[in-house]
Amino acid sequence: MDLLKTVFGIDVSSRKSNVCIMVNGQKVNDYAISNDTVGFNQLLDDLKQVTNPQIIFEATGVYSRRLQAFLDMHELRYVMMNPLEAKRKTKDDLHQNKTDKLDALYLAKLQSEHPQRLAYVQSKEYQELMANNRIYEQASHDLITNKNRL
Repeated sequence: MDLLKTVFGIDVSSRKSNVCIMVNGQKVNDYAISNDTVGFNQLLDDLKQVTNPQIIFEATGVYSRRLQAFLDMHELRYVMMNPLEAKRKTKDDLHQNKTDKLDALYLAKLQSEHPQRLAYVQSKEYQELMANNRIYEQASHDLITNKNRL
């Protein structure tokens, strides 16, 4: 039995994200969503229509964190790529006209042809613990810096 492999390549920008959907390596749809609840719910509707969707996007700092939090909240696994790594891995398909739409397509194509490992969704408690640890580390660093200044 031949299973369908559905990949959602998402190029995240500050206000909107471009989504490219590929099924078994063939592009079937692309569209743009707003980076808010309305846009993410539109994406969720498409994700729910698929069994085991593979989602890939680049880590673009604060912009991609909203998408990441949304996917974590709905317990969806994803690949969050380092932008430099994504560029290196898609260098064979260098495109002259860099557009967000093409970036989404190349991310989806990358995951279709060379699957990356999906991220493990961390529990909310662990995420809070990591955030508190970062705050503690920063406070410790600041304390040492201030002691040295004195």
